[in-house]
Amino acid sequence: MAARLTRTERLEAVPPFVRDVWDRLLEGGEAYLVGGAVRDILLRRVPRDYDLATSLPPEAAQRLLGWPEGPGGRFGSLRAPGLPLEVVSLREEAGYRDRRRPDAVRFGASVQEDLARRDFTVNAMAMERDGRILDPYGGRRDLRRRRLAAVGEPDARLREDLLRVLRAYRFGAELEFRLARGLRAAARRAAGELGQVAPQRVGDELWRLLAGPGALPMLRAAQRDGVLAAVAPWLRPTHAADGPLARLLAWTAGAADETVTAALERLAFPRAARQVLAKALSLRAAILRTTERARWREALAEGGAEAADLLVQAGGGPRLQAVARVYGREGIIDRRRLTVRGLALAAERGAPAREIGRLEEEALRALWRDPRGVL
Repeated sequence: MAARLTRTERLEAVPPFVRDVWDRLLEGGEAYLVGGAVRDILLRRVPRDYDLATSLPPEAAQRLLGWPEGPGGRFGSLRAPGLPLEVVSLREEAGYRDRRRPDAVRFGASVQEDLARRDFTVNAMAMERDGRILDPYGGRRDLRRRRLAAVGEPDARLREDLLRVLRAYRFGAELEFRLARGLRAAARRAAGELGQVAPQRVGDELWRLLAGPGALPMLRAAQRDGVLAAVAPWLRPTHAADGPLARLLAWTAGAADETVTAALERLAFPRAARQVLAKALSLRAAILRTTERARWREALAEGGAEAADLLVQAGGGPRLQAVARVYGREGIIDRRRLTVRGLALAAERGAPAREIGRLEEEALRALWRDPRGVL
């Protein structure tokens, strides 16, 4: 971790639009920058979004700012129109019978009480307007150790919201942190209950985990802990690959394609990602069915450049590596690579225009057998 930031440097890392709202909130009461933004600033990362916590009750904050109520209205959240900024009222929470949301919320809590309800120590810090950090649970210490630990008792914290089990591994992948021993043990104990979490919520965390730079070691840890088997038993993290789609393709080699596509739809992975992956899965299956390079070239042409690129990035066994060499050297041989095509090809062969499709297919098959004509 880099040298510690001064108070001035911390404040300079907060965008002006956040500081402006912060100052307006301070006119009516206390206000703090909280959560992931504080963590990211201390790590010298650019936060994706910002949360300001205020001592004002939700109605007073809404009157002061003039914003519409946020999606978590009963939890006292307001979202800045068009900006990655949310304002929340300091609160305490109690009871989590549905393993997701608190049964009761009390506004008017102190900032220390508000931080006590958060998931992990690195997310349970607050920044004051002068840049001073409030850190009652040792979040900065855990940042230095590159460790993720629960706030308070790990079992209780995870069972308040079972999605926190996956969030732990996701944060580990994004930040390239290790999970504290107690947190991992609690995750193992809670793994069997993950079926209670909505598939869309699981899918969101899994997608973000797959995108993290530490995805491979963290998914291997989740596999050893029984967490991966509970949410994605078709996923087998085996070797390094870059990006969530390449990793999905690489790490689903042992599962039936139908199983994978159905699971990704159920988990509501991004539609565009599912479509590309489906093409890449079909391309992989077609290639594994044959050792004939002409058939590989045909499959590459049918799959298209995006699916072929994905297959190359995913790597795999000797045959897939051989296909990667073919693709890297020759690219995709399709109709665009024909030196003569369309009406010109029909005229050259002395055939009517209605024969163009057949003639181009014959020309392509010849090139798939021997591509030297386009190299």
